[in-house]
Amino acid sequence: MSKIPDQLEEREDRKQIIRITKQNLVLSIIFLASICLVLGLRVGEALWPLWIVVHRTQIIGVILLAEFLLILLSPIIVEVNSNPRTLSGPGKNPNKQGWDP
Repeated sequence: MSKIPDQLEEREDRKQIIRITKQNLVLSIIFLASICLVLGLRVGEALWPLWIVVHRTQIIGVILLAEFLLILLSPIIVEVNSNPRTLSGPGKNPNKQGWDP
């Protein structure tokens, strides 16, 4: 039996994983940016708890840092999700312990 259909299915699965990961990254970046805009423009400030009003600039800074790191790390996140590393199975490592039965 040929391995070509398996390879095609694997490629399609990988493309779908990449597409979903990119969509999730874009949505999370938009969500963080919208929170920063709400805090920066003081939309609905009368309804905010006092601790948010007091620490507004620090919260904006933390959210912008998280957004910046997410943007920088997005290629790595996509690569890790689309090409996961296979984990070794249970048992002894022959490189370290030898082949003793």
